[in-house]
Amino acid sequence: MEDDRIKSQREVEIEGKWRDKLLHTATAQDFQQAYDELHSLFLQEQGGQAQVYDKVNPRGMDRARRVILHKIGRGQDVLEVGCGDGETSRLLAKQGNRVVSIDISSVALDTARNLAAGESLDLHYQHGDARSLEFADQTFDYAVSEHFVEHLSTQDLMTHLAEVRRVLKTGGQYLISTPSRLWNGRGSVGFHLQVYTLEELYRVVEQAGLQGTWVEPRFMRRLGFVIEVRKPLLWPVFLWERGLETIRIYRWPESVRSRVLPSVIVSATRRP
Repeated sequence: MEDDRIKSQREVEIEGKWRDKLLHTATAQDFQQAYDELHSLFLQEQGGQAQVYDKVNPRGMDRARRVILHKIGRGQDVLEVGCGDGETSRLLAKQGNRVVSIDISSVALDTARNLAAGESLDLHYQHGDARSLEFADQTFDYAVSEHFVEHLSTQDLMTHLAEVRRVLKTGGQYLISTPSRLWNGRGSVGFHLQVYTLEELYRVVEQAGLQGTWVEPRFMRRLGFVIEVRKPLLWPVFLWERGLETIRIYRWPESVRSRVLPSVIVSATRRP
């Protein structure tokens, strides 16, 4: 969800009501109440008939979703953190994976369940706090989140990454997709509590004891494969990002930003 869109007055009020608490002292109940309010508003604004993010973040088969499906393939145990509209988890299950999808918002969970209703899939939606995952150690081959980590404070993200590392099998991967801070130049606004560049997210992942790999899917349809890069080959990409920040790329037209900004998609692997 990009924060340069025009928000309704009610959305601004909900963010103002909850933002400081989510940044500093939020319980799981606080997160649930905040996002249930927000998601209920989104559905209300859409007439109550659409998926939660149809209006504020229409996606379809975008780059992040396409690369997640490509990398995971089939036959894997997958944890999705933040079910969103439910589409990614449903597609992963249709692809032949065993999927558990958690969300703090009961509104989002209900909407996702409705999307998958009537389909015979190995797909389970359940309420969960990303900072305290209720799964045994080394349960999953993959974890996935899209447009999620920016909704956590830095401290909560570190807690979350430690939990994901715990529930991943050795060699398992956490695929993280998040908007670039350079898209609009703002590191924290509204419910986007901390937004990252590729370099910043990579460093957080490494600090959490996971091995980071940059995943760039923009050439996937043309070349038939996904570009994956690790250090030290990532330094030119980091320098490119720094250069874009220096020239204030966030002030440039959207058509330019979408072409030159590196995708902020990181595969975080649990080391042996």
